[in-house]
Amino acid sequence: MYRSIMLDGVEHLHLSDETGRLYRGSDQEWYPLSWQRRAGCGPTTASQLLLYNGRAYPSAGLKKVADKSDMVRLMDEVWTYITPGIMGVHLVSHFVKGLERYLADHQVDRAVTSLSLPKRREERPPFDEVVEFITRRLEAGQPVAFLNLSSGGVEGLDPWHWVTVVGLWQEREESAVMLAIYDAAQRIDIDFSAWYASTNRASGFVSLA
Repeated sequence: MYRSIMLDGVEHLHLSDETGRLYRGSDQEWYPLSWQRRAGCGPTTASQLLLYNGRAYPSAGLKKVADKSDMVRLMDEVWTYITPGIMGVHLVSHFVKGLERYLADHQVDRAVTSLSLPKRREERPPFDEVVEFITRRLEAGQPVAFLNLSSGGVEGLDPWHWVTVVGLWQEREESAVMLAIYDAAQRIDIDFSAWYASTNRASGFVSLA
């Protein structure tokens, strides 16, 4: 394996319900209202960053989430900070500002770091720089929120959607870079190299620091 990194303590993102069923992260379908279920990928993903930090770093002072029911309450609260508009949460800045306001209001000593990819291909950071951003955040013990507006035909990746990156690997130096993401309470592996080469809209990445 040329390189491989999985988020340390990825199980901090795992949740169970009253029946004992295990979920890999949360699902926007857990929201109670129809519009929330349709547009709630942004606040759901932000809630996952908070869930992980609350469990992995108890001294951060975030709310404790024990199970699915607790997670839905957190998602509802985060919705009031990262509230989707008619186009959802389609800007990295929208996500970042809401998350920063949540942290400030709850007196959590965490910063927010992000990397945006403009729509114009010639203005985007190089692929290696994007991979390095994700790698450094995972190595720092932080999941990464990923805004994907255009999936470029990559299998398993929904367009106009936020997901949570939990791993990155590459079999050989010349091989595709792969990402492990949590979406809809399950793990999905995607070809990140193919995505970068084919996506034709703006996108970005956000993590706590």
